[in-house]
Amino acid sequence: MSSAQNFLLFIFGLFILNIIIFIFKKKEYKVRKLKLLTGFLILISLIEFILRSDVYLKISILSPLKDTIISNLIYIISFFSPFLFIYSLFIRDQDVIELKCPSLFKSRLGKIEIGRVMNKRRKKHKFFLSINDLERHMFVCGATGSGKSNFIQNFLLNFNKRYKIPILLVEFKGEYQYLQDVIKDLLIIKPGENFSINIFDPEGSNPEIHAERIFDILKSGQFLDNESDYSPQMEKVLIDILKIACKNENRRNWDDFFSQCKIYLENQKNKIPFLHQTITSITNRIRRFSLGPLRVIFGTKTDLKIKDLLTRNVLFDLSSIIRLGGEKEDALFFLNMVLKYLWDSNLEQGSKDYKTIRHITLIEDAQYFVPKSVTNQSKLSTYLEDIALLLRGTGECLITIATRPQISDEILANCGVLVTFKNHMQKQLMCELLNLEEEHEDYLSILEQGECLIRVNSIKRPFLLWVPHIKRNYLTSEEIDRNNKKILTTNYLKSNETEIKRLDYKKDLEYLRKLNLSEDMSVNNRKITFEKLKNFIYELHYKEKNSNDDFVDKPIDLC
Repeated sequence: MSSAQNFLLFIFGLFILNIIIFIFKKKEYKVRKLKLLTGFLILISLIEFILRSDVYLKISILSPLKDTIISNLIYIISFFSPFLFIYSLFIRDQDVIELKCPSLFKSRLGKIEIGRVMNKRRKKHKFFLSINDLERHMFVCGATGSGKSNFIQNFLLNFNKRYKIPILLVEFKGEYQYLQDVIKDLLIIKPGENFSINIFDPEGSNPEIHAERIFDILKSGQFLDNESDYSPQMEKVLIDILKIACKNENRRNWDDFFSQCKIYLENQKNKIPFLHQTITSITNRIRRFSLGPLRVIFGTKTDLKIKDLLTRNVLFDLSSIIRLGGEKEDALFFLNMVLKYLWDSNLEQGSKDYKTIRHITLIEDAQYFVPKSVTNQSKLSTYLEDIALLLRGTGECLITIATRPQISDEILANCGVLVTFKNHMQKQLMCELLNLEEEHEDYLSILEQGECLIRVNSIKRPFLLWVPHIKRNYLTSEEIDRNNKKILTTNYLKSNETEIKRLDYKKDLEYLRKLNLSEDMSVNNRKITFEKLKNFIYELHYKEKNSNDDFVDKPIDLC
């Protein structure tokens, strides 16, 4: 086979490749890599044709009919193939998002990498979110499976690399548990399995105010019937009993609460009409938290305090409440109690020495916690709304994630960063929030998976962003428990390092020998190292702990 025939086969194959690209472009398939390959091959063919044009011209003039036909075909295909390729490049997709992207300079004003800016279909430079924009809270919206959770996970990983600011993440589905492998100090809390909350413990706040807020949370969760004839009386009686339970440290449990109900009935039955019916109604509604499967969530003693958790990276997996037989309302009650302590902690701290974010709270599936339809009818979402509205000045940042923007207006109105993935609902509202022209509202429905529109305060117009996919490695319950124990032990050792170094080693030498830790230790010269004392200090601190403490039940070898 002659070189001309070989070249003809080459450019014919290239022509077929151009036809395939043309068809794919018409069907709106992504052919970026194929276009690069074809462009490279066309360049080679043109160079080959130019360098050997004298050979092909000679063939066309002097050669027999066969070679003449081959030469003419080479001319025709070599002419049409590049034009077909160029024409394919100018075929525009019907569904292309055309938004002006921020400059490289503006994209690098922040430190938190969240994705890459897109210009139509092309990924450009990386975008870094500024913590100044984040101070004004964030709202992330999008249909199921569009990439919301992946965006938050990517954000958390990059945020943790740059800042050592504690986070509190609340979710229902267990999608974020794998983050414990990357964020090494992330505690995973599963209410009822490794943690419980004592609702009677004000944890340092005013007990009377704490009692009032417990009632508000109970009422907002519709555990108390608003249409009952005794509702005003029920409120007074329940708050009185709650105040007694919260004031006395020894009475902060369910047994004493119900005992106090009986005492209150005996003392006040001649002063308050129908008191017996009122207390019966109260105990029937409250009993669900003190008996049955929910008792391990709201009744088991724990050494961990909510306010202590607010200084750490914590993930609350509320799916455990559902697994234990609870309902969505029980999960809402638990969350509102956690947010109550968060609110108290921020008010105690105030805005003194406030410079930037001190704590971040992330709420997945926010449509369950702050639905727009009920925010004007109850106090179910009071704490989330007030955090968004009032706690920014104390260093609190709220990030809410929802499948649709039908949540409290207070949260939507106080967002410095707004992110939306593919969404087919309330598009007009989303256009207003994004500062996007109404004629472009169809952009919200044509976003690909992993693509989002984002608006930040520091940039005037919204733009298109691509978020990389994060691979997840799921953890078993045993791995989570082991990691939790290690984190708690390490945190204790770090926080008590000064006291540990001041221990009287001579006095504790006998105990050291019992633990087989005294070998190679020079007591007189005080050469006992901090590392060798880890298990020893762990044993000293936890040997008297309550056996119900699920996190720490035996020493761990950390050496």
